Amino acid sequence: MKRWFNVDSVVEMPRQTTGYYADTAYRPDRIPEQPPQHEDHNQSALGRFGTARLPWGHTEPVVPIIVFAKAPPKLLRWHEEQGDPLEGTGYQGRMDHECFRYAPLARRFQVLNLSEIFSRLTVLIFGPLMILTLIIGSFISSDKNYWHSLIDEWQSFAMMFGIPIGIWVVSRVLGKLFLGWFLKAGKGPLWELNRRTGMVTVWTYPPKFPFIPRGKPEVFKVPFVEFDAWVSTRGDRAGILNRLHLFHRYSKCDAGVGAIGGNTSMPEPCYALWDFVQNYMDVTQPLPDIPIWEAHRHLDPVTAEHDRQTNRPERYWRDMDDDTFKACEREMHYRVHALRILSRPNIMAEKTVYASY
Repeated sequence: MKRWFNVDSVVEMPRQTTGYYADTAYRPDRIPEQPPQHEDHNQSALGRFGTARLPWGHTEPVVPIIVFAKAPPKLLRWHEEQGDPLEGTGYQGRMDHECFRYAPLARRFQVLNLSEIFSRLTVLIFGPLMILTLIIGSFISSDKNYWHSLIDEWQSFAMMFGIPIGIWVVSRVLGKLFLGWFLKAGKGPLWELNRRTGMVTVWTYPPKFPFIPRGKPEVFKVPFVEFDAWVSTRGDRAGILNRLHLFHRYSKCDAGVGAIGGNTSMPEPCYALWDFVQNYMDVTQPLPDIPIWEAHRHLDPVTAEHDRQTNRPERYWRDMDDDTFKACEREMHYRVHALRILSRPNIMAEKTVYASY
């Protein structure tokens, strides 16, 4: 089967000056000259020891797995039948042909979701490990009453696994019976990448105090080409962690795009996220071909023309079976981990002078 991995409110839409796309839309072959960067506002000289600036341009058609698998075909079909569960909640997040806007849900949903995830992982990972450890211990122990002594400790084992199992079950039940109560919008959007206009918007909210309404957010809005991608690397008890940052070149601002991929043990998913963001914003090529954008492809002129010329099936992802999608997911996983982008030429270096290297 042919794989279609093509390179491809509070929000104000600015005036469009060149048809569907604004003059400020990102086109890698038409990047305007940028002012020199006199100071790196987002990192100290010491902080740069653990970071690497990623080059602009020469992208590959890759998508972080966490984004690629965000809406598998069976979920797309469920949404077609049941509708969007977030409709009517006031949720302001978007991920379509015009913009990618990140907005968290209410804290109560985040707590419920994290409780289920961590309890499930505890049971599914540590449960088999504990059983394997006990079996190995039975072979190397000289105690003839090994299993009997473990039976005497049943209360400890019941406590160890009963609590996470209970949290898992309760979270599942609450999610099934009271999903409408938990699915509420949070404080509002945090950042937006607008493909149609080539602008990046960042919202900064004042602290929230009990019984006092939250004040209006500060809105920071500048062209996408004024940002640079950095990968930070740090170590903690969990090992080496990598994260993507999208820093504004001329002021202290991190667009927060790294929240999509979170912290990763290897840098390649961060590289893939940067290529993915550039490919999404680039109006000279179609939208990245991933399931979540399939229903929007005909609304983006460049993407619609590309799909017409290549005879791309309109329901390529939505009609895909689970096994085929898993194969596509594995293929993308291999492509992401084969990325080597630090040696690429940086097309932005021809348009500006950096304060640090």
